[in-house]
Amino acid sequence: MLGLPIAPPKPDPVVQEARDGKLVTGREQPYIHRLTRLGVLAAERGHGIEFADEVGRVIWGGTPNWHDGDHLARAAQRAGLDLAELDTAAVRERDRIEGVIEQNQKDHEAAGHWGVPTCAFRGEPFFGQDRLDVLLWRLKKNGLGER
Repeated sequence: MLGLPIAPPKPDPVVQEARDGKLVTGREQPYIHRLTRLGVLAAERGHGIEFADEVGRVIWGGTPNWHDGDHLARAAQRAGLDLAELDTAAVRERDRIEGVIEQNQKDHEAAGHWGVPTCAFRGEPFFGQDRLDVLLWRLKKNGLGER
């Protein structure tokens, strides 16, 4: 609908492994844990949506081996961020960031949600990319202005 390129990510940010004939979330998660920590830091620096947009386009837009080379660094730069600085902060502040992620998960569940993208504003849920325009409309009705 939005004309965005989409392709299965290679590799998938969430590592799956076979156990007892079923695919389950892998024990080791080198990609999604890093991405989630980077996302927290990007949001705290005021560029969370831009970061998610740019990185999401790289991962889900057909970039093979998106985790190698400078793909993520260039995405972060387009979002107004420095990947090396974010990675350093993610290591240095790991425990604090994990607390933020855990609280976000609790808030997510309390809002009655189970997947992404999910947003809630003043108790009103907005689930799925097709609802982001409605969320923006609601935010503007409540005083959101241009920066």
